[in-house]
Amino acid sequence: MKFKVTKKEMRQSGRDILKIGYCNAQFLLRGFDPVAYSERREGWGCDYYDINGVYISTGYDPIGKAVNYEMLREYENKARKIWCDYSRNYEDQAAAVEGLLFEMIEKAKAA
Repeated sequence: MKFKVTKKEMRQSGRDILKIGYCNAQFLLRGFDPVAYSERREGWGCDYYDINGVYISTGYDPIGKAVNYEMLREYENKARKIWCDYSRNYEDQAAAVEGLLFEMIEKAKAA
């Protein structure tokens, strides 16, 4: 279950926040559940995923440091190929995608 937070509370958390647009990381984040969400006047704004001590903010109105789009597309395509490889079992797929996600986070933080 995710809880409602304000964007101000998330910014003041003192943790790194990476910003990803709506549906731009659906294969990378598959298998992870958001821990929180924020709203805006029009309704839902974004979800927050806690991955290795870093928040990933994704949605219509995410906050944080923007992840390079080309790099994100590269990792998202790799994750899609892994999830679509039905010769592998779910645990192997999930572990491989988790490794990709951790790698992408480290590159995004360093950029």
